[in-house]
Amino acid sequence: MRTGVGLRGGQVWDQIWDRCRFKSRTVPEKILVFQLNWLGDILFSYPFLRALAKAFPEAEITCAVVSGYAELLTGNPWVRSVIKLPEKRGAGSAIRIARLIPVLRKEKFDMCFLLKPSRTKSIIAASAGIKERIGFSGKKDLLTTAVELPSGKAHRADQILALAAALGITKADGTYEYFLTPGDEDRAEKLLMSAGSTLRKRVALNPGGNWAPKRWPEDKFEDLARKLLDKFKDVEIVITGAKKDRKMAEGMVSKINSKRCYSVAGRTGINIIAAIFKKCALVVSADSGPLHLASATGVPTIGLFGPTSPEITGQRGRGMNMVIHKPSSCTIPCYVENCEKGHECMLRITPEDVLGFAGKVLSK
Repeated sequence: MRTGVGLRGGQVWDQIWDRCRFKSRTVPEKILVFQLNWLGDILFSYPFLRALAKAFPEAEITCAVVSGYAELLTGNPWVRSVIKLPEKRGAGSAIRIARLIPVLRKEKFDMCFLLKPSRTKSIIAASAGIKERIGFSGKKDLLTTAVELPSGKAHRADQILALAAALGITKADGTYEYFLTPGDEDRAEKLLMSAGSTLRKRVALNPGGNWAPKRWPEDKFEDLARKLLDKFKDVEIVITGAKKDRKMAEGMVSKINSKRCYSVAGRTGINIIAAIFKKCALVVSADSGPLHLASATGVPTIGLFGPTSPEITGQRGRGMNMVIHKPSSCTIPCYVENCEKGHECMLRITPEDVLGFAGKVLSK
């Protein structure tokens, strides 16, 4: 079994900077960052945003992000404003994208960053008159600076930070942190109390996830919950998840059958679930956006990894980050949807494995 505690940034910087192409520029006044499209990936960009803000404290940084994740950035102290990107789906997507160009042109950005290769976004940036367009090599359309994507086991946060090297930012902190808005913790507490909390030590179990191969089976989460409740009498279990997970979470609560177990799945936005995580003693989740959101609040986390690599997508919060990874002979990371081995890399993780790690936190 491969386990880890406290994954940190800064260990791969020397290799990353050597691969980047540097150019001298004037100090930027207005910077646009085209964000990534998933919760965890956006959190991985936080060290990059912090590095930009520290290097150019007078610059105004704007993030362009899909509307569903705009809340992730509205309270971020390094971001001046957020522009909601239109969805690309549907017959009117081209029109909505075209309408974005004059909005960006009006802002008169000096430069922009594309955090992943995107022909569409590079064309939008060029059409909006943004002179400096920095992104990763691959889809080089209309980029003024193409940075080589770090290979090997570089963490996603460090990969994104490689773009900062194009401006000569050669050192940075690779951890992330999340910023709640005023009133979030009070609203989270009210929701917890209405769901059944009795102010015991809370452990959040997050069984959901957008990609099935990364999910730990529901019955294992249920078994873990029972073991936690039996061993720690001062603990209560809160099941978290998205709207699509609500029925599953309610079924798990029914099977666990304890007054110290309840669900808030499908009842929270991003900031409220972040505030709920912050109020927990421990959060257990597979590799997913909620795992990273919890870690970013500073709460102790246990990340359950199977087909993905903790070295590449492990937690980067400043709290206690524990990892359980028991890969088989497969190459990791693995992105096979229909696994011949039945995703045994996740099945090999047992509730007893997690219970042992949980004891490091809950026994204190």
